[in-house]
Amino acid sequence: MAHRNLIKTLIGLAIGVFFIWLSARDSPLDQLVGAVRIDDGHLVVGGGFVPATAEQTRALLTAPGWALDLVWLLPYLTILILIHVLRVVRYKPLLDPIARLSFKEHNRIGAVGFMAMFLFPLRLGELVRPYLVKKSRQGVRMSEVLATVVVERVVDGLVVAVLLFGILSLLPHTDAATATKLKVGAGLALALFAGATLLLAGARWQHARTRRFVQLTAGLVSKRLAGFIDHILEAFLRGLRRLPSTRAFMLFLGLTLVYWAINGIGVWCMVRAFHLPVDLVGSYAMMACVVVGMMIPNSPGNVGSFWYFLLLPILLYGVAHESTQATAFGLTVWLMQLLQQTAFGAWFILRRQVSWKGVVEATYEDEESLTAETEVARV
Repeated sequence: MAHRNLIKTLIGLAIGVFFIWLSARDSPLDQLVGAVRIDDGHLVVGGGFVPATAEQTRALLTAPGWALDLVWLLPYLTILILIHVLRVVRYKPLLDPIARLSFKEHNRIGAVGFMAMFLFPLRLGELVRPYLVKKSRQGVRMSEVLATVVVERVVDGLVVAVLLFGILSLLPHTDAATATKLKVGAGLALALFAGATLLLAGARWQHARTRRFVQLTAGLVSKRLAGFIDHILEAFLRGLRRLPSTRAFMLFLGLTLVYWAINGIGVWCMVRAFHLPVDLVGSYAMMACVVVGMMIPNSPGNVGSFWYFLLLPILLYGVAHESTQATAFGLTVWLMQLLQQTAFGAWFILRRQVSWKGVVEATYEDEESLTAETEVARV
């Protein structure tokens, strides 16, 4: 099992290196460091300065070094904490039919799970929450909990893809190549998540037909493969059948909309902190691009890919690739999210309320172990 994770980690590192190269090839990285000072409530690095006029703000975008208005860090940190609470609370309606946990348990499992999702490569961290739920409640099968995580991810993807697709016409179109990238990405994401939504809905209400579809398609390749997939699908669909009532699901959906609305405001706060010429609509586009970009298997810690996709829409606002101010913005947003999610999860690990060994063991779960769950359920 461990050697599989090593291979996945190496693949994730390669992905990270690629996106670092992609985002840094035109950026003067040497200008990100330099003399540090505090000036009029700003953290100023290198040749950066505090802009007092609109003209100076435009000049800051092409100047060496960078400047950060520290006042905006407080609301952003507050929003990061609120985002964590919302992620924990909104998952409860999905999980309750399978395992009823207290808010304290949800917070502990959620904090460690969200940390793992951000740190581990190739989405391995998605397995941590289901694994910890299984360990905390006897008789709960990981495959059933995993079904709720898939539903959560599909709903998130659909909401953000619809948002990005809907606001494209409101963005400036000063960079035709970037506008085309965003349109293609938004269209693909919308098609993918809409298709996944239809598939989940069909699997939820047409269980037998979904299994028959697998037999007719995968069975053409191999009867053994079809049987193997059927075992996994049976366990997964058992979790889908235990999804909450319509009322509870609507509560989850409402909290999801609030969650993403606050996320966009958080990005806008950091845009203001770095004096970037991006409005609230552009901030939501930046947030959505990160989520859509995460469809690509991630690198450890989302290194490279996070700030590449975050900065993509900024080109439409006349900010160049080589802007040190924009690069510092992308790295700071990534670093703050990394620290926030790691700190919350590490709190429970350092207090030994969650075992780090158990977190790593969660990533060893694979199709064979999920198949074994199904076999046990049949006995």
